Amino acid sequence: KETSRCRVALYSVCLVLRRAMRVEHTASRGLWWELQSEAAVSKQSAASSSRRPCVPLLIENWEGIFRFAPPAELCALRAACREWRGRLDDPEGDGLWEAAYRAEWRGQGGAVWHVEEPANLWRLRFLTRWWAHGRWGTRQPTVCTLMGKKAHTGTVTCVALGEFTLDSGEGAAVSSSDDGAIFLWRFARVGGGNNTLAGSPHAVAMQHHRQCQGGDIRCPQRAKQFYGHAGPVWCLHFSPEQGQLLSGGYDGTIKSWSLQDERCVATLRGHEQWVTALQSMQGGRRVISGGSDGVIKLWDLDSLECSLSVGPPNDNPRHSTSCMALLEQQGVLLSAHAGMPHLLRRDLETMRPRDCCLGHSDDIYAIHADPSSSLLVSGSKDRTVRVWDTRLPAGKCVGVLRAHTGAVLDLKLQGNRIVSASMDKTVRMWDIREQGAPVATLEGHSAEVHCVDFRDRMVLSGSRDTSLKAWTVI
Repeated sequence: KETSRCRVALYSVCLVLRRAMRVEHTASRGLWWELQSEAAVSKQSAASSSRRPCVPLLIENWEGIFRFAPPAELCALRAACREWRGRLDDPEGDGLWEAAYRAEWRGQGGAVWHVEEPANLWRLRFLTRWWAHGRWGTRQPTVCTLMGKKAHTGTVTCVALGEFTLDSGEGAAVSSSDDGAIFLWRFARVGGGNNTLAGSPHAVAMQHHRQCQGGDIRCPQRAKQFYGHAGPVWCLHFSPEQGQLLSGGYDGTIKSWSLQDERCVATLRGHEQWVTALQSMQGGRRVISGGSDGVIKLWDLDSLECSLSVGPPNDNPRHSTSCMALLEQQGVLLSAHAGMPHLLRRDLETMRPRDCCLGHSDDIYAIHADPSSSLLVSGSKDRTVRVWDTRLPAGKCVGVLRAHTGAVLDLKLQGNRIVSASMDKTVRMWDIREQGAPVATLEGHSAEVHCVDFRDRMVLSGSRDTSLKAWTVI
């Protein structure tokens, strides 16, 4: 194990040196063989010790090299020897881990600490999240299924996960259904190491794949409920950091809810048909909504007035708005419409289309963008997931993921990870850097999966079978 670990670390060092010193391929290859031979000689007899002597770099020089290390290689360097580990674990070097964290997850805030922040905050954040993401698909998942009297009685149309605390593993999520209800769920570890699920005895809780052991499953427990829509709820926007919960429904209204009081604090009316998509911008002060009539509206939550309204594409109300994604830093709003196999890139100030992203061969049902990068993903009736880079002309497609046997109904993107839900009753987990087979496939729903969200080790999905499933994937 020590030899294998050393070889991985040495190879990582060669790659880092090549970036840092900008040496030619032949030179770096020669350095690699020199270091590899030294690692091999260490386990051979002293009789084969005819290698050329090598003067090691001073430990201070490695600090400059660490700054060129990609996240994966930074972990390998940390595991190579005590001296490097000590340098990387020094609180003064926490900026290296912050840069690695933001490079890997593109500036996402990540999990939250509810205790006094430790000195090595970014190192702990990075290693905790790297450990979780690196074990996707390596173990069979544990799943908790909620359905019955204390859960939704209709199709689960939307789910959204909040951030989870690193110290306790607790978190929050919301779900909505075509029964008109919105539920707020709390997640917590099951104590005692037993095989029971905490929560209401009226809920049907089932476990698949492997039993709950050692409190490693996070069990959703319904904490609050919100009623007010006169019909199904089709879309949600949940931001626990801002204390904001927005919903759009079949009744054509957008409602803003108080998370503390469980009541509606504002209702926005203007859509003639049901609201199908919501996006929040400017720190939650403005909201963009899309309707089944194809109209897109911009709302000011301070004045509760519609400040801008744009008609459907080609003035055809049959092009209903299916989904939207916001790239606020680039001033771009992307929208997908029924009967149109391409994405419209809109100017965020005028909401008018600039150009379109071509690639899908059928209707697009889901879009999601990484808010701090230029990447976005889309899922379509053509059963594919496509990755787009909006920095390229006309939003060029840079990857196509194929595995679903039914239309892709929802998907989420975080960093290099994607989770998608489909009419084939499965949830699939992907790594953008490995555009082959999915990392893992989650099976358990008995009908098409309409919605999905994830945070690190937790995946939450909702289906037409009225169930809400919380998957612990590592």
